[in-house]
Amino acid sequence: MKNINWKKGLFSSKYKLFENNIEVGYFSPSAFSSTSIGKLKESKLKFRTKGFFSSETEIIDLNSKQLIGNIKFNSWRSKAEIKIKDKNYLWKYGNFWHSKWSISENGQQLVNYQSSTTCGDVEALIENNSLILCGFYVYNYYVLWMIIVVVLTAVIISGN
Repeated sequence: MKNINWKKGLFSSKYKLFENNIEVGYFSPSAFSSTSIGKLKESKLKFRTKGFFSSETEIIDLNSKQLIGNIKFNSWRSKAEIKIKDKNYLWKYGNFWHSKWSISENGQQLVNYQSSTTCGDVEALIENNSLILCGFYVYNYYVLWMIIVVVLTAVIISGN
């Protein structure tokens, strides 16, 4: 089993990833760009979404410069399908507060995440750094959409 801890500043979007208190990677989402970058040990990925309202994201291995998979998002913002090298995984929230989420394959949970505002933990039953990074990407994608909905709702309610 692999245990990873992550930390980020209160007003920062960059996650620093640690294993045994040693920094082993990062995940850097971008709210104003269609790409995000993540690195965990030897794995370095770029996530590229085509179009702002797209429900699909490409996963590109930056070491080989090859497309290795994609992520398809659920329109209800609660699940996502991750495909990496002909393997299919399901990402979903684990609780009402969206502080827990997981990735599974054929009903077996492989990676479990738990978060608070500035830190969290990852427990992985498999050695798949790319899949772990995908979990961060999906979570951030849905957090961004939640922020957009809250802001738009506030603007509509205030009448401005």
